[in-house]
Parts: sequence; structure tokens; C-alpha cells
Amino acid sequence: MEYKGDRYYIEQVLAGNSNSYSYIVDRHKNRAFNLAFRICGNSEEAEEIIQDSFLKAYRSLGSFKMKAGFSTWLYRIVYNTSISQVRTRKERVLSLEEFPAEAVDFAGSGLTDEESDSEYRNAIVNFALQKLNEDERGVITLFYYEEMSIEEIAEVTGITKSNIKVRLFRARRKIQDVIEKAEKKNLIYHE
Repeated sequence: MEYKGDRYYIEQVLAGNSNSYSYIVDRHKNRAFNLAFRICGNSEEAEEIIQDSFLKAYRSLGSFKMKAGFSTWLYRIVYNTSISQVRTRKERVLSLEEFPAEAVDFAGSGLTDEESDSEYRNAIVNFALQKLNEDERGVITLFYYEEMSIEEIAEVTGITKSNIKVRLFRARRKIQDVIEKAEKKNLIYHE
């Protein structure tokens, strides 16, 4: 069945057909999950976040002004719920020594050298992302993984465009520093 657009299903829900909301959930659940997961770093927690977010969106659907895109409005709910969730828990911060470079043997996993290198790079980038605070992870996720513009990120997060640029710059520097330190550690380990 062809998706008829968010506006159509929102109008259906507001008219009393609550089953139409399932089409909206199906349409946006993967991107919402990816955003929540990148911010919180835990798949079970991300599932809870998106369930809470979709429930909040459903309950507030009557106040949604159809001027902006529904996805922007929804991702703002997911973003804020994710940030709040991460801030309420006390997560142990990983140290560079905990990076599992010696435990992650992609070369021995039956992958080609190129695939092994790619898997290692992904692992080290994900490790570096977890070293960022939740605000930085959120902005990096929206910019690089969701491919949103600075303007769209400002709309989702409520942060000014100039502040987003500053956060992106700082987050990139932190990621680069973590990767360089991990690479140095990995070179020392394998020598």
C-alpha cells in the first residue's frame, strides 16, 4: 500500500481513526530509533525512548501545527526524550584503555582485509561517539547520519544555528582526538 503522507494520516487520527497512527509509526520508526540509539548508545533504551516519543506525539497530535513537517516535530520529541533519558542515568564513562582493539579481531572473522578495516573503522568511530556528551552525539547524529542541514537541526533541537556549528566543530575535534589516541594505542599493541 502506498503511503499517503503524514498529513493524511494525522487528519485521520484527529478524526477518530486511531489505527491510522500505525502508518505514521511504521514510516518513522527506523529513523527515530537510529537517532535515539546514537544518543543513548543502548538498543533497549532506544526502544523505550521511541515508544515514549511516539506516545507523546500521539497524545500531542492535536497541538501539532501542520506548518512544519511532522518528521521534524517528531524528531524533536525523540531528541529531547533521548537527551533527558541520558541525563537522568549515571553512565560509566569508557576510558581509552577499555577500547577493545585487541579483543576485536576483524581480520580473523572471515572478512576480507577491506571489510575488516571497514569494521574496525566503524567500531572506533562508534567508540569515539560514546565519548561525546549527549548533546554532541545528538547534533553529530542529525548532521551526519540523518543528513539534516544546520537549519533543520536548529528546528529539531531548538539550538541556534551558530551554536550548532560550534557543537559540530567541538564534537569533530573530540572524535578526531579519540580516534588518534586509539590508533596510537592499537599501533603500540600490535608492534
